[in-house]
Amino acid sequence: MKYRCVKMILITVLLVLMTGTAWSAQKNMVYASPYGITTLDPSVSYSTELGYMANIYETLIRVNPPGSSELFSFVLATDFAASDDGMDYTFKLRKGVKFHDGSDFTAQAVKFSIERTQRLGKGAAFIWGDLKEIEIIDDYTVKLILKTPVPLPQIAASAYASYIMSPGVGDNGSDWFNKGMDAGTGPYTLKNYKDGESWMLAKFPDYWGGWDGNHVENILVKYTKAPLTQLQMLQAEQAMLVGRIPLDSYASIKKGKNTTVLYGPSYQNYMAFFNTTRPPLDNVKVRKALAHAIPYKDIINIGFNGNASQARGPVPQGQFGGTTDVIQYPHDLELAKSLLAEAGFKDGGFKLTLTYAAENGQEARFAPLIQSEFKKLGIDVEIKGLAWNTQWAMAKKDPKTAQDIFLLLWWPTYSDPYETLYSLLHDEGDKPVWNLAYYKNPSYDKLIRKAYETVGANPDKALKMYVDAQNMIQKDAPVAWIADVRENWPMNKKLKGVVMNPAYPQVPFFYNMYIE
Repeated sequence: MKYRCVKMILITVLLVLMTGTAWSAQKNMVYASPYGITTLDPSVSYSTELGYMANIYETLIRVNPPGSSELFSFVLATDFAASDDGMDYTFKLRKGVKFHDGSDFTAQAVKFSIERTQRLGKGAAFIWGDLKEIEIIDDYTVKLILKTPVPLPQIAASAYASYIMSPGVGDNGSDWFNKGMDAGTGPYTLKNYKDGESWMLAKFPDYWGGWDGNHVENILVKYTKAPLTQLQMLQAEQAMLVGRIPLDSYASIKKGKNTTVLYGPSYQNYMAFFNTTRPPLDNVKVRKALAHAIPYKDIINIGFNGNASQARGPVPQGQFGGTTDVIQYPHDLELAKSLLAEAGFKDGGFKLTLTYAAENGQEARFAPLIQSEFKKLGIDVEIKGLAWNTQWAMAKKDPKTAQDIFLLLWWPTYSDPYETLYSLLHDEGDKPVWNLAYYKNPSYDKLIRKAYETVGANPDKALKMYVDAQNMIQKDAPVAWIADVRENWPMNKKLKGVVMNPAYPQVPFFYNMYIE
């Protein structure tokens, strides 16, 4: 008990020092987060810092959670309209918005931000590849002109590469941002940034949404890798919200006196890439055999405590493009043996290397299940838990020396299937980014592009093409799609107003939250 009291006093003092204001349990909170920061540059960000960036920066519009009456809500824009041919979109902008540097938000900021992201060409900048030009109509009206009709609203609402920043950034590069500077319009500004340790999302007093009503005003983020430590902080009420706890603890936290677990929809899924560049995985029958040998139900029950479902393809169920019309591989060892025999591997007799991100507890739990099941086919699997950056580097150096099987957790950049289908499996030549199966199929590439250019005018027609493309992939089996997962946030019961939005995974929108 004394330990807990001392910890709470220290956290209270830290909050006072970081905010410069009196501490209030109703207005301030601690978030114990396992999600690190790779960059604070809003044009470049394309990783797990999303949960912080989405509270500092804003987009023109935002995708609403499933079940909402409207697909989008307005943020920095107040309205938009498309031309009849879908080649340009005119956005009306919100007046009275201030950037954190005190400057006014205008159409010039929209043009500056998107063009800066395009010019840097990093992270998810590719989403603007079909944008031809940006025309400023007046201070609060901007027109985005396309090269070809693609779903621009989804792009403008992307979780990455669509943030609007102050033109005051000028020529400052990523180094400037990574010192803890920010240039957003969001409800919170970044304070006291200590890379790899802690930082404050502090109330921006001039936020256009205002601070009347119930809002958390200051969030101390404690970067906490260990799930056990996060669990202990939650139980001791040293943190109101945590990102990840040991899987075996969810049941007790859900039923705790002061704790609970919020579950919600997710567009995140797990997959296993097969290295198609070398034997025996260059044989489609071998890949199909392995896809049938994966023990999906055991993985869901043991790896995810039932908080998932077997995936059907690249696009998770619930997202546009995720349907039961996509072929699914059932667990079937006898069929797997038959396919191996047809491929000339009747008794297996080969070895494979499987890698996973050591930081990912779910992958650590289910990788041995795959190893055990493949052993029944005479296939030896060497499992390597590697730091994410090491696993990533191994896959990108040279396909001929890369791992045989690469486990990956994926979530889409924006809410159209094209980005996922393109990123994961289009032909990337000799320098793969996400296509870690090194798969090449020109017919697939053409089909998904055609669907992408059709979706704005005829979503039903585009959906059929997206499904056909996924089935084309399933027949070639370059990837085994393992599980679609549900998002979960362990939290204190006093924390209210928490909304999960699968279009923005792992993003706690703190402005909506308050402490009871």
